[in-house]
This record gives sequence, C-alpha cells and structure tokens, in this order.
Amino acid sequence: MITKRTDTVNLCPINYQAISSKYKIPLAVCIGLDNKEYTLETILETKEFIYAYPSREQLKQVLYCGTVLGRDVDKLANTDFEFAESEDVSHPNLVGAAVNLECKVVHSYNTDDFTILIGEILKMNSSDKNSLDKIYTLLGMRYGVKKEVDVVQEIR
Repeated sequence: MITKRTDTVNLCPINYQAISSKYKIPLAVCIGLDNKEYTLETILETKEFIYAYPSREQLKQVLYCGTVLGRDVDKLANTDFEFAESEDVSHPNLVGAAVNLECKVVHSYNTDDFTILIGEILKMNSSDKNSLDKIYTLLGMRYGVKKEVDVVQEIR
C-alpha cells in the first residue's frame, strides 16, 4: 500500500486483500487497516491509495517498511525504492512492482479495532515483470512467488 501526505511517500505492507472479479464492474479492492495506522489516516484524508504488488526483488525492503512506523520515520529514506507519477490519483506508483492499482475510496467501515476500506480500481499499471513475480504471504513469516499457473477451469 502506497500513500503520500504532503511530500512524504509511505509504503505499508499489507498481507490480506480481496479483489472483485472481472465480472464486477467497476473493479474494487478490499483491505483492512488497524485504526492506529498512519497509512489509514492518510487514506481517509486523501480518499485514495495505491495498492501495489511488489516483486521478489523488493521483498527485503518491503519487509523493512513493515518494521518501522511511517508516523515516526521516513522509512523510504532507508530503501532504494523508486516511484512514478500516477495517472488518476495523487499517490505514486511503485517502480518495479509487478502491478500497481490506482484506487479511490468508495466505502470505509470502522469496526472499532480496524477499518475496512473498499477502493474502486481506477487504473491498473503493469510493469515488465511477469505477473507471477509478485510476492505472496504464505502464512506466518514466510513469503514466496509462483513458478507457474495451473489453469483448472476456464470460463468463456
């Protein structure tokens, strides 16, 4: 998750999300953030965000960003991440990510401990990375990428 407040870009790793199917238009992404998160404050203030799928080469730096708080530290000062302007939102795309989703918030639901955000996907930006190169959480502190896709059914 990438946000920008004033001139400061912030990257917040998120383990779980859901994306609507291609049959649901407009496409949307659903995420949950702790109510104490700096990232959540920024999203609620700006009403937009980037949901990025970092690539395998970016894993170590993404994990670092998950260990420091953006409210207290410019966490990106200790990484070599690069960013590019987005077309439809004010937050930047992560260069080298497998995919960047430019999103605007359409719903937010505060559940006391965390807030569920529904973001309409305005634009999908793919890089030259293979779509299988994005990082997946494998429960606990394990991460991986897919080597191939086994299509078990195709709907036409």
